[in-house]
Amino acid sequence: MCRENLPGYCRQDKVKTKNKTIVAEKPLSACVLILIAAFSFLLYVNATHGNFVYDDFKIIVENSFIRQWSCLPKVFTKDYFAISGEMTYRPLVTISYFIDYAIWHLNPFGFHLTNIILHTINTVLFYRLLHTVLSNNKIILLSILFFVTHPVLIETVNAIGYREDLLSATFLLISFIYFIKSDSLFYRENDQTIRFVFYYSISLVAYLCALFSKEMSITLPALLMLFVVFSHQKPWLAFAKRFKGIYTGYLAISLFYLTIRFIALSNPALKTAYQPGGFWINIFTMIKILASYIKLSFFPVNLNADYVVPLAESPSEVTFVLSLLFLISIFIIFTIVCKTRNIFAFWMAWFFVTLLPVMNIMPIGNIMAERYLYIPVMGFCAVKGILIYRITDRTLSPRAIPLRQTVQLVLVTLMLGGYGFAIIRKNGTWRDEFTLWTKTITRSPSSYRAHCNLGNIYIESGLAERAYMEYQIALRINPNDPNVHSNLGNVYSKKGLIDKAFEEYNSAIRLDRNYAQPHNNLGNIYFNQGSLDKARMEYEEALRIKPDYALAHNGLGNIYNRTGDLDKAGEEFKKSLHYDNRYIPALINLGVNYAKRGQLSEAVTELKKAVELDNNQSQGHYNLGLAYEKLGKQTEAITEYNIVIRLDPNNLNALYALGSLYKGLGLADSAINAFQRMIILSPDIADVYKNLIFLYLENKNDKEMSLYYLKELLRIDPSQAQNDDIKQLLERLRLSRN
Repeated sequence: MCRENLPGYCRQDKVKTKNKTIVAEKPLSACVLILIAAFSFLLYVNATHGNFVYDDFKIIVENSFIRQWSCLPKVFTKDYFAISGEMTYRPLVTISYFIDYAIWHLNPFGFHLTNIILHTINTVLFYRLLHTVLSNNKIILLSILFFVTHPVLIETVNAIGYREDLLSATFLLISFIYFIKSDSLFYRENDQTIRFVFYYSISLVAYLCALFSKEMSITLPALLMLFVVFSHQKPWLAFAKRFKGIYTGYLAISLFYLTIRFIALSNPALKTAYQPGGFWINIFTMIKILASYIKLSFFPVNLNADYVVPLAESPSEVTFVLSLLFLISIFIIFTIVCKTRNIFAFWMAWFFVTLLPVMNIMPIGNIMAERYLYIPVMGFCAVKGILIYRITDRTLSPRAIPLRQTVQLVLVTLMLGGYGFAIIRKNGTWRDEFTLWTKTITRSPSSYRAHCNLGNIYIESGLAERAYMEYQIALRINPNDPNVHSNLGNVYSKKGLIDKAFEEYNSAIRLDRNYAQPHNNLGNIYFNQGSLDKARMEYEEALRIKPDYALAHNGLGNIYNRTGDLDKAGEEFKKSLHYDNRYIPALINLGVNYAKRGQLSEAVTELKKAVELDNNQSQGHYNLGLAYEKLGKQTEAITEYNIVIRLDPNNLNALYALGSLYKGLGLADSAINAFQRMIILSPDIADVYKNLIFLYLENKNDKEMSLYYLKELLRIDPSQAQNDDIKQLLERLRLSRN
């Protein structure tokens, strides 16, 4: 499958001569391969210290779908898009999240570890592909080391939500390797039918898996065809033979995938369009981006989580002209190389062909991202390995070999060492949301996504003013982003500026009719205002858009609770927990709902789940204390109320409940202490004074203190003197004084 006059670049297992068979150079030892895999793993091992970032929250943390194996069948239905967090059909990626969650739950360490393992596997597979295609071990070693240490891979390995690039690469490489194996058997050794069928089946299944991991794997058939063209002495004859034979399986799978992707399981909510200005501005802009990808491959510096690419609105723009000239020069070189059908040209073609699906031919959300280079950069690294090797190629020139070897060694050392160190250091950029987005803004101040995401961090930290500033910057950059408007509405809502919150939520809905969050937030406002019908309409609209929206189900349950329909309320709380079994407000509400319906044991079960998930939220402990109290478990109730007071020392409800329990148990001093703390916090609660009056009189036999609190009671509420119990008390104290 390769040209015999290029033994340095193309793998030949056996080359027959008149008298003997020359066995090709042995591959790298298993020990060396293990060391390369270990090196790849170690470069990213510090990424396991990172938290969830960016899309990880939508796809994993907030995605209840991956938490229950009973949801797995929905991966293969149209419900997938509404409940998976993915915009396109990538079932294998989602299944990998199911597995990770089953093992690690929401521990980011395990998810990061899976990404690193997949990347290490890809390193091994890429080596196997290089070894299958190339015969020069030095080129293989250089190429694989350049891939392992290329900093442009940092984003893909660190961001769990970009696992689709890792998985698609895994299956694409497997498919390619087994295509070569099966092709060799089919066209050279016809007596190996069983092995051919086995290898060919693996290749086809792997290709199907690659497609269902990420769409850009659709380029594999083109790569297989180019491989034959660039590695045969009679390429068109070989191509024609395979087009009628072995290629048909890959073309059939491609057609099957396209049918699934665009007809059977298309996402109705996926609405993308070209950049403002239409088709030609898109073409001009993508030419600039292609030039940027090549530059990033050569010089991976100033890496960024969100690239802001100014649109090329005219072909006369300097940046467009320079990019076009740069690309023309690259393609001239490519054309010259293609004349010899050198395998070098195949690896150049690999880079450009695998980039095609992300060149906005069909509109995509992000027009430029480093993760798009994960597979293309393999071709670049092979080209780079060949070029660096040829510095000392004696067939080019036999002169100055020692000097050229020194230059080669210095280049390789600097690149591997410098890039390897950069990977270890830049993994830290992805360790948490705040670090990621502050650094992104430093490198790309015009990134509205970065400002919006930083605003989200601030609002979650209670820094509403800082969040407001970031959202305002984001809106100045992109006033038509619904997420920013919705988030700004959250800020206004927290600040009590309800009219402005309404305005922002409605702006978000106007910009995106299928955006559930602002409907839910409007429902919350209406509910707090007592407009239950309007609140119900908003919650129901949010659920129409996003049926698995746990927050909206919880909100609807609150409405039914308020209207007294406890059974329907319970059903909504259960639905909320079905989609997010860690949603604490729904657990607490369901527990309270059970208690109202007299199902106290069930109430305790749900409330215990809530406090186990977060032992520092007082509301769950308080309601659990109430449930224990109703069950007659006074000791457990006292424990819960004390936890509430420790967490929230000013919680009057817990203090009153605690004082009442102590009073009933005859623990007068503890009860008096609880009620006196209430008086300090709120000196106008009549029932507290009444409890103290009777505690001192009946339990402590302290008529003086009892009389003191009686006078205080009458001072804050003189009408109490007309109550029968107070009249009797006054008479009793008067008689005792006489």
